[in-house]
Amino acid sequence: MLEQCFRLAQELLDAEQTSAPMPKVSPEKMMRELDLALPRQGRSEEEVFAQMREVLAFTPQTSNRRFFNQLFAGRVEMAGAAEVLSGLLNLSMYTFKVAGPHILIEHQLVRRMAALAGWPEGGGTFVPGGSMANLVGMILARNQAAPHFRDHGGEGQRLMVYMSAEGHYSVTKNAGMLGFGRHQVRHVRSDRQGRMDVQALEQAIGQDLAAGAIPCVVVATAGTTVRGAFDPLRAIAEVCERHQAWLHVDGALGGGLVLHPEWRAKLDGLELADSFTWDAHKAMGIPLICSAILVKRPELLAQNFRESADYLFQADSDHLNPGTKSIQCGRRNDAFKLWAAWQHLGDEGWAERIDRQVALAEYAANRLEQHPRIQLCEPPHSFTVCFEVAGKSSAEICDVLHQRGDAVIGYGRYEERYVLRLVTVNPLVSHDEIDRLIEQVDEVAAALPDHAPASSSAR
Repeated sequence: MLEQCFRLAQELLDAEQTSAPMPKVSPEKMMRELDLALPRQGRSEEEVFAQMREVLAFTPQTSNRRFFNQLFAGRVEMAGAAEVLSGLLNLSMYTFKVAGPHILIEHQLVRRMAALAGWPEGGGTFVPGGSMANLVGMILARNQAAPHFRDHGGEGQRLMVYMSAEGHYSVTKNAGMLGFGRHQVRHVRSDRQGRMDVQALEQAIGQDLAAGAIPCVVVATAGTTVRGAFDPLRAIAEVCERHQAWLHVDGALGGGLVLHPEWRAKLDGLELADSFTWDAHKAMGIPLICSAILVKRPELLAQNFRESADYLFQADSDHLNPGTKSIQCGRRNDAFKLWAAWQHLGDEGWAERIDRQVALAEYAANRLEQHPRIQLCEPPHSFTVCFEVAGKSSAEICDVLHQRGDAVIGYGRYEERYVLRLVTVNPLVSHDEIDRLIEQVDEVAAALPDHAPASSSAR
């Protein structure tokens, strides 16, 4: 069976390198052409592998070099190999008893990542995605501001959350789940570069204090989803210290820049924060999911998440049983693949990868700036390049490119309009492939009717 599995995997890898992206296919067509129904009687290995091959043929190829759509693309192959082995091991990361050396691997990673964030004595844990990392950071902030909350719930206090208008939607979503209330989230305006306006943050906190509310947590962003902008962490930290508010940094996209001797300056002041989200499955090319929540004071994790479970924690110390400080019980082994990639690349390899990603963004920006019919919105802050064709619908351009199987690219909100967003996190992309994308965007736009820009209230 494993031989057939590896053969199918090799076919997938070959297709990523040699074929165009999967053209857009409707779910109705997929349901007609794929046999997805669950059978009453089992099928042979050959039949099931044949079905899987058909499913793969309809599956988007996120490692194809013409996939520019999300903040993840490509992969570090050593991490992919470790992911396969992790699946075969099928262990959970709640105790040393069942995970053995993989607990020690996670310790090594967490210590190194926290130290890179500026916390030599810091800690953390792996979680299922950046949204969950933000959730953990917000739980810690809530319980610090209202120590009674974990045991007794809210007692009529208004705990306020502050985020940039360019920040991730998970912050508002988490506020609704944690008892803050979605309406207690202040979406602080951003400046012309897409960064949180620190003066506006100070004003918002002042207004809430005057109304009797408690400024609980400020969620700053290191690499916004659309523009890739970095909030001014040092200045925000000064505001948080003045008002005794927790500072959480959402570095899901840009957190890995701390691995680069020069680009880490984008996160200046990170060491002043209280917690930090870092997704290795984005710019670092680790297979999904691989996210960590890092904290300056590691003891807070156990203080806020430990529960008695004698049937589970039967051996070893809490230090060796990460389930005592995790939001989860059962937890995937996401550390092994990052560790394997780090062993293969080393710190220098990560820095070289960042150099290539940033260079690709700069190359794309230069080409767009020279184009007679396409407008570059701004120089790239990191790995994302925003541009548009005046008078044409960015959404329609993306859709036609996808339908034709030319490229997969997305669009996002830039100031008061929607623009195309090119993401350069796959370092294997060539200059020729970027040039071809720009030519195809121009070609598709020329064939589209003129389009009135969406209103500022459109979502």
